[in-house]
Amino acid sequence: MRLKRTYLFVFSLLFWLGNFAQSGYTQPTIGVVWDIPDNSRITDQQLQLFEELGVTHLEIQHPVSDSQLSKLNDRGFSLLIRSDVEYYTVSTLNESFESYRDYMAQLISDYAPLTRVAGIGLISQSHFKDPEFTSAFSDISAELLSQTNKTLYYFLNNEWYSVNSPDLSFGILLTDKDYQEHELADFDRQFNTFVESEREVIVFFHSGWLTEAVSEFPEFQTSLNVYEQNGTWSLPLPHLESTISQANWLVFALVLLWIILAIQVKFIPNARSMIMRFYFAHRFYVDDILHYRERYATQSITMMILHALTGGIVVYILAVQILNDSGLNALYHHLPWLEVFGSGYYSTSFLAIITLLILQAVSIFWLYLPAKNLVHVSQTANLYAGLLYTDYIVLTLLVSFYLTSFSTVLVYILVTFYVLIGFINFYLTAFNTARNIGAEKLIYFTITVLLHTVVCISVLVYILTQTQIIDILSLSISLK
Repeated sequence: MRLKRTYLFVFSLLFWLGNFAQSGYTQPTIGVVWDIPDNSRITDQQLQLFEELGVTHLEIQHPVSDSQLSKLNDRGFSLLIRSDVEYYTVSTLNESFESYRDYMAQLISDYAPLTRVAGIGLISQSHFKDPEFTSAFSDISAELLSQTNKTLYYFLNNEWYSVNSPDLSFGILLTDKDYQEHELADFDRQFNTFVESEREVIVFFHSGWLTEAVSEFPEFQTSLNVYEQNGTWSLPLPHLESTISQANWLVFALVLLWIILAIQVKFIPNARSMIMRFYFAHRFYVDDILHYRERYATQSITMMILHALTGGIVVYILAVQILNDSGLNALYHHLPWLEVFGSGYYSTSFLAIITLLILQAVSIFWLYLPAKNLVHVSQTANLYAGLLYTDYIVLTLLVSFYLTSFSTVLVYILVTFYVLIGFINFYLTAFNTARNIGAEKLIYFTITVLLHTVVCISVLVYILTQTQIIDILSLSISLK
């Protein structure tokens, strides 16, 4: 009898401990960043799907119509309303301090009375890594908090932060807008980490990604349903056929540039000898050009075009290294003229190519026109183009280090060295041109070397003294 009571006591104790552990157990919940469809039928279908998947939170972008709010009010979701304010720098916030505060106060008064609204997003992807910005924003948010008991938050680098507790995010975005089958493995790994850590966090999907994922891979919906019911996560990943990775376009571009060099050496007269003389018999190289013994400018024009194309590749690699998509969008938001060739990193490359072509043309005429000892502009072009063959070595090393992730520091060093080639080339060409210019050498140096130095320093000082430009660049880089 005593033994039976002991078993009963132990069983009761274990049952109580199990219930206690389960009651204290926390786990991630599911949220959706929802782009509300224009079609009401699709809207209803997506809301039904979200309910079936156990979605607890929906974040939608302001403004939201009354009819949409009415439809959402009949559902069981907690709503987060994110304002359309984004990419604020310190300068932007300081300049619009009062107007921004009044705008947010109006936003809160519009949405706070709604029972389904759990939180209001004040700002997105802004410069919270700057102490001055954080201090100014804290002053505004403290005033706004006194107007409502709703959660006020901001969105930064795919995470949601409450203004009351900015040290730890309460939500995290794990997917892009567009669904790719190979992303399921990454999501499974990250989501499983959150489940095992028992962190109380909202894991957000983009609505487009989620709807396409459950359509293309029904097992994903099954896994979410099981997780919603008993809190266990298991995703049977699809079998992905191994495919041969496509050649990187940077490798193709690099090979193409070397092929063009080989064609020059093969078909342009004296091309190989000019390259060798520039590096190993520089004095004879300069004398031949100054006395017009080297008359072909085809090779030099080709090299200047290739220098511009190389610059486009260098700018692309630099942009990818220091900016992510959010940083790039911030840059385009404040400087929309940079997006003249479209969005993405390629726009910066095309802009760099055009800029370098213009700068080289200006440099050639700047060096040629004051030179009384030169008869043909092709002489200046030939003097100018010699150093540009160094681009091949720099670009080969740069692409190699970038693609292999060998060293970020070396990438930055090579980018800096490429920039220096342009400056050094101008001064080298000026000194080479002045070798037999005679008594007017001082005047020539004043018009070219001195004036060029003054212009470059003036531009640099102007950029460094423009607080707004520095703030924009700082914001863009901080979002990496």
